[in-house]
Amino acid sequence: MISVDLTIVPALAALAGSLIGACASVATTFVGQRLQARAARLVFELREREQLYGKFVEEAVPLFVDAIERPALDPGKLMHLYSIVARIRLTASAEILSAAEEVGKLLLEAYERPPEDPAEVLARFAKGQVSIDPLRGFTQVCRLERAKALEQA
Repeated sequence: MISVDLTIVPALAALAGSLIGACASVATTFVGQRLQARAARLVFELREREQLYGKFVEEAVPLFVDAIERPALDPGKLMHLYSIVARIRLTASAEILSAAEEVGKLLLEAYERPPEDPAEVLARFAKGQVSIDPLRGFTQVCRLERAKALEQA
């Protein structure tokens, strides 16, 4: 029969408790750091996407104004917008990419129409006859994606 010195049991219990406490502390720190890193990555990605989408909007609006005023399409300007769409394709969801491509189609359609007087277009808009916001669908999809990403954070 094996005999156990009973004075060792409290020492082993204290050692086991310290070991468990240390492991719990390390695990808590690890999980906390992972969550912080994930949140930081999400914030960074959201900021980059917002900048990219903002750049797309800033490039598209003058092209629509240009399409109203004159019939000739400047391929250089259009290709610059296309390069932004290509960057969107790298990181965005299918919904956002589809909305950006739809903006491109609307832009090409606008250039196919004869030139118009901007004042007349604004007057028709003021009367409710025409919607002159070709970026509405794109911006709505972007806003929904951002809200969804923030919910997951």
